[in-house]
Amino acid sequence: METVLNALVAREHASELWHRAEGRRANASGFAEADGSTMELRLAGAAETQVVRRLAALDDAPELEGQVLLALIDGEAVAALSLRDQRVVANPFVLTRDVVALLRLRAEHLLGPDRRRRLRRVPRPPSSPSAVR
Repeated sequence: METVLNALVAREHASELWHRAEGRRANASGFAEADGSTMELRLAGAAETQVVRRLAALDDAPELEGQVLLALIDGEAVAALSLRDQRVVANPFVLTRDVVALLRLRAEHLLGPDRRRRLRRVPRPPSSPSAVR
């Protein structure tokens, strides 16, 4: 009797997980389907240091330094970006490509034109007289 009950509970739980996953599954264009989730981008407060550390640990990356921009979906932190060096850490179990793109765009707005990354020209090495013959 107990085995049958466990099997029923497990089947119901699996069905619920599949249903949730379908709501978050990416469509052909790579964008997550709208499922009524809310997203928030904001600067991480001092009390959220552990949240950012947890994201870095999940992403198997070094901790972020300096001021951090945090992305939350339905109140759960899924990605963070360091305003110091533009490094990103994200939850690998959540589709975050679009969220990271929004984080980068918001960081660009916050940093302004002076601190945006720019392409720099690599200077040519001076030609030596012995090399020209």
